[in-house]
Amino acid sequence: MRYLAFCVTLFLTVTAYSQQKSYHEDALKYLGLNGTEKQYSAAIDQMFDLLKSQYSSQNIPDTVWQELKGIKKESLTTIKSLLVSAYRGNFSHEDIKSLITFYESDTGKQMVADMSQMSEDQKVKLSEFFNSDIGQRVKNQSDSLKSMVSEVSELWSRDLYKNTIEKLKAKGYQMPQ
Repeated sequence: MRYLAFCVTLFLTVTAYSQQKSYHEDALKYLGLNGTEKQYSAAIDQMFDLLKSQYSSQNIPDTVWQELKGIKKESLTTIKSLLVSAYRGNFSHEDIKSLITFYESDTGKQMVADMSQMSEDQKVKLSEFFNSDIGQRVKNQSDSLKSMVSEVSELWSRDLYKNTIEKLKAKGYQMPQ
């Protein structure tokens, strides 16, 4: 009997882990498709441009900046994982799969690339999407999700900026007054 209980517990644990991992992977894919990853990548680049400007009087070599930019991939992984947690509270795995399907479509791709260049057919499909169950959930969750995303983004960007300044300081560069 103990063996059976152990096997059932093990099976449920593995199944739950697999479902969580699958949700996480799909949510990460969604964040890549909907332009979120690109947006945060640009934010990191802008932060480095700002820092270069702030430290311009110190003639920091490009090799130092390149070394510091090495954190970009890790930073993107961190923010995406934090965002997945925010999405988990607002969208089911099936919702995420539906969002992926939409963003993989020509309409979804064009919406991300340039909404002003959407064809009439794409505009109709976009309207149909936003009138669908998942589209309505996106609309209904937007305030809650925006608040969570805003909070997560603020904390992430502040930590990234602070950590980068600390690395510059460790290399002997001081923030100009």
